[in-house]
Amino acid sequence: MWGRTKAGKRALTVDAIQARIAREAGQAAIAQDDEQTGRTALIVHSAPAKRFSIDQARQIIQAHRGCDRTICPRKMAAINVLVGAGLMRLDRRVGY
Repeated sequence: MWGRTKAGKRALTVDAIQARIAREAGQAAIAQDDEQTGRTALIVHSAPAKRFSIDQARQIIQAHRGCDRTICPRKMAAINVLVGAGLMRLDRRVGY
């Protein structure tokens, strides 16, 4: 069979390795220490169930400022709300 080794395990592909790295980076970013309060803040990266309000989108953008928009569906949903409302423009020069 294609993509399998003799032991029956899946062979690693570049796409599989990149997906794993992205997944692990997302998991590491889920729990971030809040330096001011000393509490651990839980940051959810999954896509939202419903569309954000403009205020919610602004808060999400701030909370996810360290996330890559191509990896974090929650940040991308917030960006879409702000772009749709005309409050944000994506810079085409950097690949947005």
